[in-house]
Amino acid sequence: MNVTEIAAEHGVSRQTIHTYRRAGVFPSPVAGEGSTRLRFREDEVVAFFKANPKQPRKKRTLPPREQGAAMPPTPSIDEHAALVDAAAALLLAAITMRDLVSDMPRPAFAAMPDDIRGRVTRPSYQEAFNALPRDVQAQARAIVDADPDIIAARSL
Repeated sequence: MNVTEIAAEHGVSRQTIHTYRRAGVFPSPVAGEGSTRLRFREDEVVAFFKANPKQPRKKRTLPPREQGAAMPPTPSIDEHAALVDAAAALLLAAITMRDLVSDMPRPAFAAMPDDIRGRVTRPSYQEAFNALPRDVQAQARAIVDADPDIIAARSL
């Protein structure tokens, strides 16, 4: 018998047979004439598999899933962190624009082109920030309040 025939007859892979051979537990091949294929005596192979029956793989038995309404997907930790970082940047933009307008002399503000003045005075940054979930707002405020550059700028 050759390795392919053994694998088919005993329900194992050819690789398994080679693994048994490398471990030194499988019967030794016999010399065959005119072929380089490994050949084994059938009676020795049958005796080997009788002494070493094929072990079934462990099958996982998972508990049944509970049925019910589908849960909305929750953002991963990375997604939440990215949202908080974006919220902090949005809050920083809102603060910067507010401070820019409040500190700018009125004549300079009036001389500004209309489209630029509109961008500076537009409350959309603050409105977008206010539309975020409260926990995200709180975490973003904490980040902005702890930023050393912002602390230094506020003390000027």
